[in-house]
Amino acid sequence: MKKRPTLIRSGLLLSLAALMMMTVFGNSIRGQQQLSSNQVLDVAFTDCVESIGVTLVPTAGVRALVPHSFVLAGEGQPVTPLVVRTAHCGRVTTDGHGQQSGDIVQIGAVIVPPDFTGDINNYTIWYYTNDSRLALLLRQAGISAQYVPTIEYDYDVDDGSLLVRVSPPGFPRLVLSGTVTPSAQPAGSFVANWWQEVDGGKAKMMTTVPVINRGTADLTLTTDSNAPLGELIGGTSTGFPIIQQFNTFGTAQMHVTVAP
Repeated sequence: MKKRPTLIRSGLLLSLAALMMMTVFGNSIRGQQQLSSNQVLDVAFTDCVESIGVTLVPTAGVRALVPHSFVLAGEGQPVTPLVVRTAHCGRVTTDGHGQQSGDIVQIGAVIVPPDFTGDINNYTIWYYTNDSRLALLLRQAGISAQYVPTIEYDYDVDDGSLLVRVSPPGFPRLVLSGTVTPSAQPAGSFVANWWQEVDGGKAKMMTTVPVINRGTADLTLTTDSNAPLGELIGGTSTGFPIIQQFNTFGTAQMHVTVAP
């Protein structure tokens, strides 16, 4: 397993600083005027575990996947932050229906907040879920959500191992593996916005976590080097030298809106 690097090349620090500035910037002006939008979906998550990994990839590769109406955190720099998120929730309730467990895997690029809200804003490049209703309603909103009933999410509480596998029909396929350590100490609230350009506007998936516990992780992402994700990270695997977390939270609410 790859260990977290102790040093980061100086050229990468610019993008790390940009990532931190996006969080501070979003917090400082939250509550100001937002884009006009129409809510299309409401999702509740209960009893969740979540892994977060942030690495750096060539900006040119990300720019080819993200519409120019969104500004990358590393815009104008050689590299920009890429986020890999996985989550397993004991219950996923979509518009009041489908109370069942569910898994989600999201990969996206950190962006400048389009509406100046949230603690972090990401452009959604790939989104996978094994919740058929969630996938269907997201697709009806124009979001490219993949329904992947074969997602494996194995978290061993005893030894702290985590294995998340996205197999076909998910594309690109991937495996996230390593060790995690949860925390029982609350770290406040958190708001994450995941965006995607859709017909007629910008779709925003805003997830609000009232109380989150932030733990640690040591994870490696593995994929096919010839697939789009492998081309983006420049090989078959990557660690997460910028941020690695393993979070737990009891409840969260996702509001999906589309702004013209």
